[in-house]
Formats: sequence, C-alpha cells, structure tokens
Amino acid sequence: MANKCFNFLAQLMRIRGASNIIMKFYIIALFSFISIAIKAADPQWDEAIFNKCNTAKEIGYLSLEEKSVIFYLNLVRVNPKLFAQTYLKNYLDTAPINQTEYLKSLQKELNTLKPMNPLKPQFDLYEVAKKHATEMGLQGKTGHISLSGKNFESRAKELSKRYKKLMENCQYGYADGLSIVIDLLIDEDIPELGHRKSLLNKDVKFIGTSIQKHKIYQYNCVIEMGSDLN
Repeated sequence: MANKCFNFLAQLMRIRGASNIIMKFYIIALFSFISIAIKAADPQWDEAIFNKCNTAKEIGYLSLEEKSVIFYLNLVRVNPKLFAQTYLKNYLDTAPINQTEYLKSLQKELNTLKPMNPLKPQFDLYEVAKKHATEMGLQGKTGHISLSGKNFESRAKELSKRYKKLMENCQYGYADGLSIVIDLLIDEDIPELGHRKSLLNKDVKFIGTSIQKHKIYQYNCVIEMGSDLN
C-alpha cells in the first residue's frame, strides 16, 4: 500500500499542469500516511528514530521533496538493515526494477552495514546543489561539470575551506525522495559504486540537496555532502 502511494506521488509530481497547492496537499497527506503504514508494518521504526532522522523538518528553504531526500537517506544510515527489510523491500514489491547484481549487492550490504550518524542540512551545501541542479536542468545536461566548464572541485572551492571532505551526487528522472535515494544506492551500471559509497560514508555529517526540473529527464536532484568542519 505504501509503495503504491510512492508511485502515485511520483506520477503526480510529473504533471506539469498540476496546481502547486494540490500537489503540496497530496505530498503532506501521503508522507503522513506512509510513515504510519511503515510503523504499523514494523514497530521498530518508532517515533524516536523518525525524529532523529527528520533533521530537515524545520528548514524553511527546503521543499517537502528535498526534505524527504534527507529523511530517507538518514533512515538508511541510522538503520541500514531495517531500511532494507521495510522501505527497500516495499518499494521493490511494485517498482519495475530488475533484480540485478547491483541490487543484490545493495541488499547484501545493507543487511551487514553498521549504523551511522544522520546528516544535518547546511545552507551553503544547499546553495551549491541548487545552482548546479538548476543549470543542468535548464540546459538538459548531466554530470558534474558546470556550464562554464568548472568541475566539482572548482565549484566547491569555497566549501572546501569549511569542510574537510566534500562529495557530490547527481540523480536524474525522479521527483520523490525515496526513489532518488534508492536509485543512487543501487547505483546501476556504476562499477565503482561511487554514489552508494558516498551516501553511506560514515565520515559525512552534513548535507544540502536540491531538486529542479530537467529539460530532458523532467527532474534532477543534486546532493552535496560534507564531513567535519575545518
């Protein structure tokens, strides 16, 4: 049931003519329902864990969808095994995703991975994510190179003065947080599993993310992450 709601939400987000008010109403309602449904299915997802993972709850500059990216990513970091047994399993029950070696390796890894800290949102990381997602979306581009030819290291030069370690992940085609997180974790056709490794990096502590429209893929999401502050 929860997964059908995720699919409906994804379809709704792709309707360009949908009213923003209607869309926000459905997002809030579905987000609340999904949380209740998962807790009912497995009481281990208690209110304390949800509150611990919902670090972006009071952040005004993030959209509901962007907050959900952080929420789901925090869930998988705080309890990888339970995430695999609930959210990932429920998602795969109805999503048209093949049981590839990449997916199998993710399931295996999550069932043995030790819990990590949840990520806290930072405005400077969000700004860099939003700028890159907006540029890529307007021009229909992909990757980490900006329109002016700057790579991630160059674009994040100012951030490197504050964070000891920086990582960037880009995802294309989804508008809902759960699909974005699961797609990056599966990391299909990426032999080095760079996205998965960065999302599950135990040294990372801070996050900024932005979801913007994309000329070709409808939506793109950029996630910036940083470790300890300098």
